[in-house]
Amino acid sequence: MVYSPEMVALLQQLRSRIHAEFGVKIRLVDPDLLPSLGQMGHKSRDPFTRKTIVKVMDMAEIPYKLEDKAPQRVPAQAPGSQQASNSEGREMTYRGTKIYRDKPLPPQHSAGSGNMNSPVKKQMYRGQVVNK
Repeated sequence: MVYSPEMVALLQQLRSRIHAEFGVKIRLVDPDLLPSLGQMGHKSRDPFTRKTIVKVMDMAEIPYKLEDKAPQRVPAQAPGSQQASNSEGREMTYRGTKIYRDKPLPPQHSAGSGNMNSPVKKQMYRGQVVNK
């Protein structure tokens, strides 16, 4: 097939994205390039890749339609992402140790001071509590 300069420019933009997502190299001499791009367009998660493939197919005058999967995925992932954000809000790994954010810090007893009424200033430094 003979490609127009606009199609070649769009295919050049798709080369790195398709290679990164699917591990397939786009070659303009491949006779099955456009049908394989159509199949990859249905599987791709990248909205730019999907839009660009639709433009290429439109320029090639090949009937091609993508079903809009993005709105269907968002509600399905929303409850799981809320649970993950809630658990991440409470528990976090910092330098290999678990840190609990919502729970209050345990009381620190100072062995050297006899005055229990004076408040001890606490400061965080690199994820650790430092008494001042």
